[in-house]
Amino acid sequence: MKMRTSIADAHILDEFRDRLAAARLRLARMVATTDEDLETLAARESRETAEDAATGTVGDLLSRLEGQERHELDEIDAAQARLESGLYGVCEECHRAIALARLRVMPAARLCTICQDRTETAKEGAQ
Repeated sequence: MKMRTSIADAHILDEFRDRLAAARLRLARMVATTDEDLETLAARESRETAEDAATGTVGDLLSRLEGQERHELDEIDAAQARLESGLYGVCEECHRAIALARLRVMPAARLCTICQDRTETAKEGAQ
């Protein structure tokens, strides 16, 4: 059973849209290899572009990501999809609300702290 997000305040939803878009831009800056790439990013960092960061030059830069950065981008994309579908801020394990403080630190969080701790403990025990 999937629950809808308990985050109903439009200002808070906008905050997390901005946080996730900023995280995508941060990843793009990490892979920008030339001054021209960096100048293009700087020119495109308006809010409208941040909301559409997957297109154009930013999308091209993000396609250069590998390894951990690719995983981080995938998590950001998944969080943006949850935000738009109304499932953002809901733990994928227990279906309870994820604390706002946790989401502010980790905007792409899928699990509440209790379920995250449980998952990490299980992984450590399996090793």
